[in-house]
Amino acid sequence: MSDHHFELVILPQEYCQLLLAVIVSLILIHCGLNYYHLEIEEIPWLVQQLFHLDEENNIPTWYSSFLLLNCAFVLHVVSKKKMDHQAHWTFLSLGFLILAVDEVAGMHESLNTAIDINWAIPGAILVAVVGVLFIPFLLSLERRLAILFVISGLLYVSGALGVELLSEDMDEDSLEYGFATAVEEGMEMLGAWMFLRVNLFAMDKQRVEIEVTLPRKQAT
Repeated sequence: MSDHHFELVILPQEYCQLLLAVIVSLILIHCGLNYYHLEIEEIPWLVQQLFHLDEENNIPTWYSSFLLLNCAFVLHVVSKKKMDHQAHWTFLSLGFLILAVDEVAGMHESLNTAIDINWAIPGAILVAVVGVLFIPFLLSLERRLAILFVISGLLYVSGALGVELLSEDMDEDSLEYGFATAVEEGMEMLGAWMFLRVNLFAMDKQRVEIEVTLPRKQAT
């Protein structure tokens, strides 16, 4: 019997607009709930936990992981199409996959309890080393694409590491910390969103198509 072919059509413009709308909504909900809880009236813990950007295993966390998984999948597709620097594309795909898992599993929080310094410091060193190693890769890309890659990366890293360090000594029950968290997680999500958007539009421009085939077992 013949294989079954399934076609999934994703329109980059509409899809990215939807993803961005969700990001903005999550940030606004977080800020609104924090302000109401600290300045007006206490909100039940379950409601806070469900939408708080600094909590784990909630809607923002899973959505951030979903964004990163999108990036990992798109980069995996690109790595199968590119002949030049294929190892770099594959490394990026695996990197985003690890970030997606970490977003849910909280591996960097576990690291924070095991070392005497903030995890963001060794994280920044690792990012710097990877950045240097990827200079030849960036130089091989179209200039506009390389610039957008760097901007989205800086946006993500600035949120993940920079704001993390700045908010380290803040009172976690303060409005200041709540807004700092919104900036941190918002920059991370926007960085991942921008990187995904850049790659989706590049794939659309190059007419890259993804075909899913589910072969059926032959009857014996």
